[in-house]
Amino acid sequence: MSRKFLRNVFFVFLVVLFLLPFSRVGAKEPEWVGGETMNFSLPSSQDRLINYANEYYGKYHLILTFFPAAFTPT
Repeated sequence: MSRKFLRNVFFVFLVVLFLLPFSRVGAKEPEWVGGETMNFSLPSSQDRLINYANEYYGKYHLILTFFPAAFTPT
């Protein structure tokens, strides 16, 4: 390989190495991801009250989803 090619590769490597820390600026993980949740109860679709702390905490991963106006007439 020629010296010019190696110098160009080294220059590109230095530029990437310099710009790498700036690529995560402003990319913050939301505070609620991985955090602990409070104890809560919700009604289930089988008309039963589900207590998260007693029935699921430490046994399963929790993913909450909400669909605004999902089951309302249009």
